[in-house]
Amino acid sequence: MSKRNGKLNSMDQSQAARAEQLKKWRMSRVHEQTLPSGLEVTLRDADIQSIIIEGDIPNTLVDLITSEEFQGLNQEDAGAKMLSEHKNDFTSLLRSLIKASLVSPALADAADETHITYDELTFEDKMFIFNFLNREAQAVRPFRKQPE
Repeated sequence: MSKRNGKLNSMDQSQAARAEQLKKWRMSRVHEQTLPSGLEVTLRDADIQSIIIEGDIPNTLVDLITSEEFQGLNQEDAGAKMLSEHKNDFTSLLRSLIKASLVSPALADAADETHITYDELTFEDKMFIFNFLNREAQAVRPFRKQPE
């Protein structure tokens, strides 16, 4: 009977270790941030690639984002290009990203004590969230060549 109790104890420890690992992984993906408007939010990491693949993002925007030319632009120029050439597509992507990443306050169709609407966020707040979620990609963008 003690061998069986030992196996059960070992299985319980293994399950507890997996549960703890999952908890740590989830916590590593959640970040407290203050938006430019002053609102304190909790954001969950959401990658643009998954949103593009799983969402309803037009191919024209996918082609733009994945192009070498676009990847070589700095953050400000990339945003300006998207807004000038693909405003509606970018708005759709932005809405999908914010919906996927905003943990608290939660995004809803109607505002209440614990929910906000997409329209309550300022453009500056929306771009802050977009840039925060895109922080790793921004870190590896090539630097512009300096004039000689």
